[in-house]
Amino acid sequence: MAIVLDTNMKLFAERMNITSSRMIQDYGLKTVDEIIEAEAAQGNTQAINYAREMYNSPAKLIKIFKLTDIENKFVILHNMDDRTRQMVLPMLEKEDLVMGLYFFTQEKLLSMLMEVDIEELVNVIMGAFPLQEVVMMFTEDDLAEFFQNEKLEKYDVINQLKCMPPEVMQKFVEGVTGRPSEETNPLDLIKSIEELPIDQYRDFMSAIDPDVQRQLTFQLTKQKPEYLQLFSNETYVNMLSTMMKTEMVKPMVFLEKDTLVDMISILPEDLMSIVAAQVDTKQFAEFLLEDHLDLLEGALMI
Repeated sequence: MAIVLDTNMKLFAERMNITSSRMIQDYGLKTVDEIIEAEAAQGNTQAINYAREMYNSPAKLIKIFKLTDIENKFVILHNMDDRTRQMVLPMLEKEDLVMGLYFFTQEKLLSMLMEVDIEELVNVIMGAFPLQEVVMMFTEDDLAEFFQNEKLEKYDVINQLKCMPPEVMQKFVEGVTGRPSEETNPLDLIKSIEELPIDQYRDFMSAIDPDVQRQLTFQLTKQKPEYLQLFSNETYVNMLSTMMKTEMVKPMVFLEKDTLVDMISILPEDLMSIVAAQVDTKQFAEFLLEDHLDLLEGALMI
């Protein structure tokens, strides 16, 4: 006796555009879910449409379209337009976004960092170098401009002048007076500097010995790290340019997530899709279920 399909399965087969003989031969006693999964994997449009209509849970979608397979996620992402693909990027962890920065040349990364908010760039720098090393890399021009900056509080500078190490204090006093340090009371000298009109005071501090400036800068930025933001993007980008790209990218995890997303979003669509494919599978399934199931139809590998 020949095996026949019951009415419900026959109607289902017709909707899936599967012949009765193939239903019996290929699927036998398989469940509807199993048939849908197999047909969707083969690109059966009717099966894909059926899954879109019937399976509205992330778990079902993940199983039917094998979303745990990163290659499948890539194909679906690559089938998106740029605007939709960019909507996936904020779902990624910062570490995954940072890995995507390796697709850029070092020159391109440095040029993008020129536009980054200085607070974020300082965080990157502090992740790349210890403070003492950062201060040693400031040029004499950087230091002169720092002590001219109106946002550098005179009160803070004067306080740090008073507590410089003895050998630096000696160099400071002798450099200013031109006489042996023991002939001058450092506190009297510092008081006279404090009493200078503000413009003269800034001109004076921007012209003292660079070694003394570096010591003061180290003390000031150690006490108030926000003073590091008074230096320019160019200054810090020049520091990063001395590193190998692989080492330079690592501290970029200290950039804000929105900044990383903006950077990744200018990658070509294939590279952006590779990065976006690192998205958490459940989140991706939820994203597709929200309003993007039509993207499954055009995917080549599902």
